[in-house]
Amino acid sequence: MKNRKIILERREFEMLDELLRNSSYTDAINQKCVDTLKNEIKFATIVEDDEMPDHIVRINSMVDVETPYGVKHDLQIVVPAERNVEQDKISVLSPMGSALVGYGAGDTVKWMFPKGEGKIKILKVKNAPKSVMRETR
Repeated sequence: MKNRKIILERREFEMLDELLRNSSYTDAINQKCVDTLKNEIKFATIVEDDEMPDHIVRINSMVDVETPYGVKHDLQIVVPAERNVEQDKISVLSPMGSALVGYGAGDTVKWMFPKGEGKIKILKVKNAPKSVMRETR
């Protein structure tokens, strides 16, 4: 549970770094999540695309999660501009998106729920084939 370094693909690391430097959240919860992610990427394991494990959450991943409330969601982690709650697309800079990115299936991470901090388990991660992911960037 968030006791190891996150794993990021090099281009995603650079994109996240840029997004984090330009984020302008004013509410305390979002800002805390952004600050935590900023700290985590400083110590992240950075790999090339062809070395990125398939079970790690990254931008555009489809993720099944379980919250303490037993609720499971099929979520897609996206860049902030593509966020769409009705389509279950959550921003990588949102509290849940920032908690999940860089972790993998089977990991349990802390997340800030409206009622306070809780744990969320990553049940399954589905990523597009690497050749498709290279074409979309």
